[in-house]
Amino acid sequence: MIKTRQEACAILGLSAYADEAQIKMAYKDLVKKCHPDVTGSHDFTQYNHITEAYQFLLEESRGEALVHSKVMGKSTQRYASSKADYASFQKKVDRQRAKKKAEFEQKQKDFAAYYEKQEADYKRAMDAIEAIRVARAIESMVWANGLEKENKENDRKKD
Repeated sequence: MIKTRQEACAILGLSAYADEAQIKMAYKDLVKKCHPDVTGSHDFTQYNHITEAYQFLLEESRGEALVHSKVMGKSTQRYASSKADYASFQKKVDRQRAKKKAEFEQKQKDFAAYYEKQEADYKRAMDAIEAIRVARAIESMVWANGLEKENKENDRKKD
């Protein structure tokens, strides 16, 4: 029983990315070579595998989930997608989600660090502005009290 596209393509001797025309051509060539009437054998096993792989790929391309086929008198029933396919798909999705979550968390950390740096820069700038205001206020008081004039007169007397 074929469970995956890769398995079906391998039976037909194709890559997993083969298109419908390549699948059809490979199937026709293999059927011509392996048909029991051509080989003279009463063993239908290889022919059944080829036909089952072709049916699987056809049904998969049509998007049908449940496949019923009759191959050389044998009735087979199977699902186009297996639990293994779903599990591997789910693992892939989980890895992608984990990667995106890690990227998001890293961006949050980077933004938090950037924000903290900006806050620290802003605080230093505001402290500098406040220091300038205090210096100007002191300078105004010095001028208002005339201390500056006295200091200049004292400096002149020393010279």
